[in-house]
Amino acid sequence: MNLIKRQKIPTARCEEPVEFQEDPENASIQEQGPRGYALDTLPPEVLEMILQLLPLQDVATSVRLVSRHCSMVAGAVLNGAFLAAGARLEGLTSCVDKTLKETRTDAELLGCSKALNALQLIKSQYKMLRAVTWRYTHPPTRHQRAPRICFYAGSLLDDLNDLLDRLVKYHASVVDSRDVYSCVACFVATCKRFMNFFEKISERRVNRSALISGCKIVDVLDCLVEGRQVVSFKATSGKRRSSNGTVNIKLRYVMRRAWFTHLDVTKNSKENSWRDEQRFMYLRLRRLVGSVNEHLFENLHYEHELLLQIPLSFPLRPPPASTYSGYGEYDGQFFYYGNMNKYAYESKFLHTVNPLDVTLNTEQPVQRQPSFDLMIEIELKCTSELAPLAIRTVLRSADEFEAYEARTTDKHQQLFLRMTVMCPASIANRLPGNFVWELRTPRRLRKNS
Repeated sequence: MNLIKRQKIPTARCEEPVEFQEDPENASIQEQGPRGYALDTLPPEVLEMILQLLPLQDVATSVRLVSRHCSMVAGAVLNGAFLAAGARLEGLTSCVDKTLKETRTDAELLGCSKALNALQLIKSQYKMLRAVTWRYTHPPTRHQRAPRICFYAGSLLDDLNDLLDRLVKYHASVVDSRDVYSCVACFVATCKRFMNFFEKISERRVNRSALISGCKIVDVLDCLVEGRQVVSFKATSGKRRSSNGTVNIKLRYVMRRAWFTHLDVTKNSKENSWRDEQRFMYLRLRRLVGSVNEHLFENLHYEHELLLQIPLSFPLRPPPASTYSGYGEYDGQFFYYGNMNKYAYESKFLHTVNPLDVTLNTEQPVQRQPSFDLMIEIELKCTSELAPLAIRTVLRSADEFEAYEARTTDKHQQLFLRMTVMCPASIANRLPGNFVWELRTPRRLRKNS
């Protein structure tokens, strides 16, 4: 036996005061005291206040995985941080826009202009993130107590808040550096990767019918900076229990210098998943809308800097000719989509005329530039809880719709969406120019209703 081995310390406590020995309630408090507090024992409000002080990346990757209690609180913190970043982005954009009109020097004018350009790019990505995730992070129906999925991209939210912190200082020496623009480009790339992962993994797991994803196609198309037109809108409230509040709306979207071609091909017997069919359609439209917005902002920012007429150390050059295209095949349908910016279109279809080659024959018809404006028409009829996000902001002010959503259930939900695509570029290339894509309520629910 080892004589040097340290003896065990007895577990007996020190002598307790008489008041604790006599009162059994104080004795129970003393027994619970040394154990301390764990994350699971903290009230949700206290734990939420603590998590708001941590980096959101740690909340998403570490705290959220501790337990079910921590997961619920961490999800609420991440969802709240996403909404708070959107409100902060709106406020900062309006503040910079107001300051831009009150600038006095060329340096301040240039700094505010570049800050506003960066905020527009960030805002465009934020709207697309919200269109992709909001039905799962903030479900529209009130009878769902907890969100299906939390906004678990903590590093993305940290990058967004860091970008906004930098752009608050819209001085020319800060905004004119390439560091901010490289951070914006990295943020845009991170958003695209996250949306691809979210739709492929998270959304696919829970999107079992059209009643879950709802009018996500309309939410994605509403992210267009320009080209949206409301043709007709009508909303009826369900005042009786037997009647349902419905929204009838027709929308038209025009994308300049864009194409969306559909061809029927040989069907693969393994490709019969409704979830993947919806996911690929969301992916195509999201990429097309994002490309159209990027080309539009590129041209708008260039023209805006020309109007400033500020002397620069280097000459201002127009954006290069750029073309985006994508394709995909699933369930016997092949899609080819894309768009080109203004300069790529002009270099391809507009040719400068040499004055020496002009003939005197004025009867020869002048060849006009082709119009490749893609048109998408949406015909939608659905219950109010499945309405697009832009429409729900209008319906929130109506008390009768709020009362209807409070008592509605999945059995009363209805959805009919028809998307008609008209592509002049396809017709010019002797391909089918029109196709129709529909989304309906599952049959079993239509029979019950």
